[in-house]
Amino acid sequence: VIIRYSADNFQDNVDLTLQSIDATATSAPTKADFVMLYEDGVGTATLNTDIKAFISRDSGTTFTQGTLVAEGDYGSGKKIVAFHDLDISSQPSGTSVCYKVTTHNQGSGKQTRVHAVSHGWA
Repeated sequence: VIIRYSADNFQDNVDLTLQSIDATATSAPTKADFVMLYEDGVGTATLNTDIKAFISRDSGTTFTQGTLVAEGDYGSGKKIVAFHDLDISSQPSGTSVCYKVTTHNQGSGKQTRVHAVSHGWA
């Protein structure tokens, strides 16, 4: 995902939704993995409350939320979180896989910065 903005149009104290473009699976996946690197710019984000992640296999029409789990740190103050083997078999069948990341409760006391995301499926 590449985000571009005009300096006078960007607000850093609001909730954010990032959705990837579709990747095409060779067959309808039933499980998904997700890894994200992020940091707390201000305050501390609570996983699965202030920052959430979802996977879709039907181009974003239907999403399933994964439960993010801390998997370690990299650098100073930067965190690795992930979920593995998320069951997406109940979604409508499809091969257009994408992810979505959302932040919540952002404001002057809490600012969450997403650095990188990766997803996979089987």
